Amino acid sequence: MEGMRITLVDPLLDYAAHCVSENLGLLSLAAVLQEAGHEVQIASTGLGPSPHLDPASIKNCDWIGVTATSALFPNARKVLTQIRHLEPGTPVVIGGAHASVATEDSLRAGFDFAFLGESELTVIEFCEQLAAGTPECTKGTARLVRDQMIKTEAQPLIEDLDALPLPARELYDYDAFRARGGWEFGMLSSRGCPFRCTFCQPTLNMIFGRMRKRGAESVAREMAALEATYAPPIVYFKDDTLSANGLKWFRKFKEWRNRLGVTQPWKCNTRVDKVGPAILDAMAECGCVEVVFGVESGSQRILDFYEKDISVEQTERAFALCHERGIRAGANVILGAPMETAEELELTYALLERIKPDHFWVFFCTALPGKALTRYVVEHNLLKRNLGYHYYDTAMNGVYGEANIALTHLRHEQLIAMRNRILALDPGISQEETARRHGISLHSVNQPPGMDGPAPIPR
Repeated sequence: MEGMRITLVDPLLDYAAHCVSENLGLLSLAAVLQEAGHEVQIASTGLGPSPHLDPASIKNCDWIGVTATSALFPNARKVLTQIRHLEPGTPVVIGGAHASVATEDSLRAGFDFAFLGESELTVIEFCEQLAAGTPECTKGTARLVRDQMIKTEAQPLIEDLDALPLPARELYDYDAFRARGGWEFGMLSSRGCPFRCTFCQPTLNMIFGRMRKRGAESVAREMAALEATYAPPIVYFKDDTLSANGLKWFRKFKEWRNRLGVTQPWKCNTRVDKVGPAILDAMAECGCVEVVFGVESGSQRILDFYEKDISVEQTERAFALCHERGIRAGANVILGAPMETAEELELTYALLERIKPDHFWVFFCTALPGKALTRYVVEHNLLKRNLGYHYYDTAMNGVYGEANIALTHLRHEQLIAMRNRILALDPGISQEETARRHGISLHSVNQPPGMDGPAPIPR
């Protein structure tokens, strides 16, 4: 089979309102396609001066892939409209989180195929099947046939993540990324999450499957290449729970960093119950300067509702351990669980006062497609109806001061007031800066931008 020409599109159009972040999934797909002998481009709409696709980027393609979360799905549809106008005969595939958790919704927008879950094997097989004239036989895909959705057999999970090529970063416009304010370069050392938080699962399992880890050598070599080529201010491990890699892994990572001469500082996400003195010391010794924790709430009842399987006391201990070691500790908190009370909001505020995070981000509880939390909200008739996809934007719902869950024990104004009290704590800088950049007052009930059309009721 001759190599194909493929363009992969990241449709994040509004970087004024978001932290700029490269799409690691597209970079990985591009790398495996290149390794298989295909010509690949990555088009990131919104990075350049125009929010539209450059016609040259999709000309003469054998197929085009577009990725999207649920919040970005309207942008993906706009990209699809442009493609249909410019290259009407080219097959267009939708991938990413929305394709996996809202497959039929994705296909009814007009995409020819949806890629489901982990897609490195899928893209290679799709090229082979497309060349043979039978793309519908590709495992791990879905399509509409006479208005009925047909799914093929799932692809097996990739057991050896180290066998994958490193992300094709050379295809990404990092000059435009920096010009748009990007400074945290992403990496992944694992896929999947073994925990059961209702605001994440079972969606994460649908997308990534069970947790699998890369070897410490592979991760160190990627970091060495990243440091040598781009010299990022910091690398951000996007793993859900990096410390779950374990003490032995971090000791090997330190050995390989030293062997390769890597000095790159990094930050990560993890859980308060998955850190202790030994593992934090090991992380610091191999470059960790910051850890972001899912604190979520100061109420044990709300933590239990989210099935976090942590305690408030574990949160206090984790932050104390980080402070003792000079590791910056960030806190993500969620306001507005369906049954949350004003007293429980006060418990969250008091917890933040005690743990003194170096930074924090305030989210409003959001019902997203595929989540266990959403099932609860729908079953209890608490989902606000006829809202746009932008209400799925968990990065911005706390900034805009809006969410899609009707509360039973709180007025919406109480959430706004508590968000503002939390952001008045020192520091809270990230969210304040985002709001200022987007022209949003943090001291009023704010509405998101213009409607993008009502999203279907998430399940």
